[in-house]
Amino acid sequence: MNAFKHLLASALIATSAASFAQTSVTIITTESTAAKSDSTVVDSTVTSSTVGTPTTVVISKSTTRPIERIVSDFAIYVGFNNLGGNLPVGYELRPLGSRFVALAWQKRIPLIASGPTKLRLITGPEVAWNNFMFEGRNVLTEQNGQLIVKQADTGLRKTKLVTTQLNLPMMLSVSTRSGFSISAGAYVGMRLDSYTKVKPEGGSAVRSHNSFNLNPVRWGFMTEIGFRGCGKLFGRYEPNSLFRSGQGPDAAVWSVGIKL
Repeated sequence: MNAFKHLLASALIATSAASFAQTSVTIITTESTAAKSDSTVVDSTVTSSTVGTPTTVVISKSTTRPIERIVSDFAIYVGFNNLGGNLPVGYELRPLGSRFVALAWQKRIPLIASGPTKLRLITGPEVAWNNFMFEGRNVLTEQNGQLIVKQADTGLRKTKLVTTQLNLPMMLSVSTRSGFSISAGAYVGMRLDSYTKVKPEGGSAVRSHNSFNLNPVRWGFMTEIGFRGCGKLFGRYEPNSLFRSGQGPDAAVWSVGIKL
């Protein structure tokens, strides 16, 4: 009888050891993205099987990614501008003296924020200055409702036309994970002020504020290219004439430079 009990106890111990050895643990991790909340949910499922009876324990944790929001920027455009088209004699400009400057208050509005490529809308008001520096002794003046360029009697150190306008640009910007970005769009603006500045050799500069038959509304196309946090290169082109039709030359305006 004692021998039988001893054999039965040995069999029970062996069976328990075998059952314990057959216990398996399976960990399954799945990741899903919730589009509406812009968050990533990671589910971990742990399954334990002991003697054919499964027991499942689910452990969930969620990680919320920050939602990209509208960002405000202040930018400065610095570059050179010039006139294009079939211009009459006298409208030649000094390349380095004809400068473009603009102060822009921009907002970057995210349109597609997920993934390696992002799409944004860039818009906001800006104030822009075009400086058209004439060559030699050429002076822009208005006579009988028409613009003409005449020669000054004395040598000139500076003679230029300056326009100030308020613009509203609108661009679509595409940026990649590597840091490369390209933007393209258009802008429209209204003239705020315009004047000529003539400074003779050894004399004081004289400013003359006038409309100079300039178009009150101007529009054009613009593009920008940049990489990471460096300044961007920009280009602008206005196909419409700087001056009113029939009251001045048909002069397009272009500008290139750096956006800081």
